[in-house]
Amino acid sequence: MDKKSSSFKHNRKIGQNFLMDTNYIDLMLKEAALRPEDCCLEVGPGQGVLTKKLLRETEARKIYALEVDPRLKTYLEPLAEEDPRLSLFWEDAVRFDYTALDPSPTQVIANIPYHITTPLLWKILEDLAPRGLYSILLMVQKEAALRLQAAPQTKERYPLGITLDAMGKAAILRSVPPQAFFPRPRVDSAILHILLERHRELPRNRTWRTLLSRAFAQRRKTLYNNLKGYLPSKECIEESCAAAGVSPSLRAEQLHTDQWLRLHEEIAKKLTP
Repeated sequence: MDKKSSSFKHNRKIGQNFLMDTNYIDLMLKEAALRPEDCCLEVGPGQGVLTKKLLRETEARKIYALEVDPRLKTYLEPLAEEDPRLSLFWEDAVRFDYTALDPSPTQVIANIPYHITTPLLWKILEDLAPRGLYSILLMVQKEAALRLQAAPQTKERYPLGITLDAMGKAAILRSVPPQAFFPRPRVDSAILHILLERHRELPRNRTWRTLLSRAFAQRRKTLYNNLKGYLPSKECIEESCAAAGVSPSLRAEQLHTDQWLRLHEEIAKKLTP
């Protein structure tokens, strides 16, 4: 680490644990296999360790870097001056309008602040999945990575993981120890690769999102009890579940992804005027 980097005062409140071990960065780049036609979005570039490699070791036609901390301009702006493929944005990643990026990103590669993992992923999926995004490669807290790829019948199962499973697949590539970062986080991390292959409109679908939110509102309750306030009648719930081949006495975590898709289809019919 050079003198300039070591003197930077990290802000732990916004999750500034910068990935410094280039072995893991190389692994992420190898997995991404960026093509000349790809446009890459990096969220939270920090001091530009990954950004430099994206520019110097890939042929991606465009690279967007989104950073909330303007103190990092001194590290990142020289990279943009050196290579016109890089565009910098100094904004909050959860609030940013990704649909404004043109050309639209086809891949996301990022070491993201762990406390915004879920809202950030929803935002990226909503804005970019319908526009051609096919790969999301993230460094996240290991616990979050395990939840995002959790199987049915497990307590870790939750709406975002189900949505990712419906859209493609999520897989942990490698666990990453705290010493790979500076400063060191208090948790283990993991590299998670999400591939998007189908159902690209699901994250924007209000019925899908509301169904999952209501069904998981009280995890110990059955589907029937959680959906009572959402669907207009007892008969509506029972008919939708029967048509989808799902028992209303099951809990939300017990359903497989194909059952969620069928249930959503049946409920959408009931709610359409």
